[in-house]
Amino acid sequence: MNPSDYAIATRLLTESNPVWAWGLSVTAVGLLVAALMVLVQDEGKTGRRAAVWGVVIFLLPIIGPAVYLVWETVRYRREHGRPEKGMVEKYAPEEVAQRREDARRAEARAAEARTAGERGEDRDATAD
Repeated sequence: MNPSDYAIATRLLTESNPVWAWGLSVTAVGLLVAALMVLVQDEGKTGRRAAVWGVVIFLLPIIGPAVYLVWETVRYRREHGRPEKGMVEKYAPEEVAQRREDARRAEARAAEARTAGERGEDRDATAD
């Protein structure tokens, strides 16, 4: 490390309000708040498990909340599965419009067949 880099590194580490410290503090507080919100809202957690996770979240400032949030996301996805994507998320807009039009036409044909079938059954009933 050359002298100028050393001076910059020393200044960054010893400065009274280093920017990186503010960034780390904001990250730590944000993760802490998010993890506590998830922990408090989880109704299925027993007292002991919640207490252990609370201790982990508070004792390990950034890693504890991050691990908890990842752990809970994996657990939730394992229990509930991933949400099914809608038609708009699966296909391009033109395809969505075409599929909707095809579905509308198929529904109209089915309704037409039902009404024609009902009229045909009425004629058979009157012929007897």
